[in-house]
Amino acid sequence: MIEEVVARILASTRYRDVDRSLVDRLAAEEAPRARSVDDAAKRVKRRLHQAVGAYRGRPAATAAEELRATWSGTWDAPMRDACRRALERHASTRERIAEIDRFYAEVWAAVGAAPQRLLDLACGLNPLALPFIGLDPRAEYLACDADRRVLEEVEAFLELVGQPHRTWPCDLVGGAPDAPADVALLLKTVPLLDRQDPGAAARLLRDLSAGHVVVSFPSRSLGGRAGLERAYRARMDGLIGVLGARVSGSTELRFASELVFVLAMGGDRA
Repeated sequence: MIEEVVARILASTRYRDVDRSLVDRLAAEEAPRARSVDDAAKRVKRRLHQAVGAYRGRPAATAAEELRATWSGTWDAPMRDACRRALERHASTRERIAEIDRFYAEVWAAVGAAPQRLLDLACGLNPLALPFIGLDPRAEYLACDADRRVLEEVEAFLELVGQPHRTWPCDLVGGAPDAPADVALLLKTVPLLDRQDPGAAARLLRDLSAGHVVVSFPSRSLGGRAGLERAYRARMDGLIGVLGARVSGSTELRFASELVFVLAMGGDRA
């Protein structure tokens, strides 16, 4: 049954670009609970929506064409405007646009400096915010996501602007990527991990090889529900408690659309 479910999911228009390892894992988890292949496929699609579907934007072909046509070799005003329009295509980055310059300036101030090796976990279209992120042109941008469609856009963009980079598909519930970095971004992803496996976020944070990890939570749900900060602050406190000596310090930053924690990582991962 599992193979049939996987084949059906990957043949669907909505989820054919999702990383195969994520679909394999969900199918293996849901098939034993299902009454039939149809029931298992519905269960997997429901969980895929929780894992990647909620933030998925419109296909970005038009944005990619505009970015290619606009790029002149510098982050001039037309290119920055084109990047802003591209970021509007993804729900998560759309929420951050109004404060994006302040966002990264304050995050790097908390870290101590902009990184030379940045790991963007469940990146979505966030790498298209590069003109606002403030990386050195020689810094390496590492980006992974479960959505191959998004990764194609990210790869094309980073190649276009000449930023050293590597991109790959990932299922973060399955474990941390083997990608050492100065800073890892885990933006608005913990709630999505929690819906799949309540222990996944702690495992991921424990096993990341990064000097700092930037964890954020949305101030509002996609449905518009506000007042989430207390619950998310408690969630972060719980994660820090579980991680123990792996976290040597934490700085909280508040933005209109996001609650951010900059974690200094240290200690043994064991």
